[in-house]
Parts: sequence; C-alpha cells; structure tokens
Amino acid sequence: MRLQPVPVDELDEPRLWWRPTEPRFRPTIDSRLDALRRSVFEDALAAIKPGRPIKVSTYVLASHGVDVDATHALLGVHARYRGWVVHRERFTDEPTGGPLSAQPQFHLACRLAGSGFVDGVLAIDRTAMPCTDEAYEAYLHWLHCHYAFIAFLQPTYGGTP
Repeated sequence: MRLQPVPVDELDEPRLWWRPTEPRFRPTIDSRLDALRRSVFEDALAAIKPGRPIKVSTYVLASHGVDVDATHALLGVHARYRGWVVHRERFTDEPTGGPLSAQPQFHLACRLAGSGFVDGVLAIDRTAMPCTDEAYEAYLHWLHCHYAFIAFLQPTYGGTP
C-alpha cells in the first residue's frame, strides 16, 4: 500500500511546541480505491452460491489506437482462464470531447451487473474507469450494495493469461 504524508494543518491534534511531531501517513487515493475495489470484489464473490458460475461482461474504453475486438477477446480469454462465463453483451465507450466521466456504456455495464444479470464487469485496468476518483468510488459503493464487482485483467507472466 502506498502512503503519503499528512500535512500538518490536517492533523487532528493540536501541535504542542514541547512535543516533537512525528510524521503521519495515510494511504494515497489510488491505493485506497484499489483496496476498496478488492474488498468489493471479495465480498461479491463470497455472496455467490458455491458451484454457480461467475458471469461477467467485458468493458473497453477505446482510446485512439485500441483494437476493440482484440481487447474484448483478450478479456474473454482471461475470464475463461479464471473459470468465469462471459456474457454475450459487451460494452465499449469512446472518449468524447465532453466531460471525462461521461461513459454511458460503462454505466450500462454496471447497471447490468447491479441488476443481477452478471456478477461483475471485467476491464483492462483503472484507466478504463471513470476518470474522476469520486465517480469511480461512487460506482464501487453502488456495486457493493448490489453484490457486484469490477475486476481488472491480471498481468501475465511467462505467456499464461
């Protein structure tokens, strides 16, 4: 977990001139959101009845130069490697010139998961999620309330998915 120092003006105790202050640290926003995503993921998997297949839909943010079909195929291979079933519907957003957090297909993928049609949304990594940390955190909390998750493609080593 990555940590960042807490500024002196945000400490909850008054500074006393005779007592040296020890540096305080807190998790960075990225590591806090990553820990929240892992917690939501683990809770959603724990809520699935043993023996029932885990269903996911794939989501791709198609920035310039991204092969959308190949990326969805890669996510499908990864899901099957983990023993998950890939839902027939896949979601793709293209960046627009408008607000960065406006990703209607991501919203639909989360609605599909929150409605119980799939258990989660599988994406490449955090860069495909809504750009603002607040929006991403709100999606994670909403999915947690609906026993659904967001999963990312795991790095590959030695040619295995």
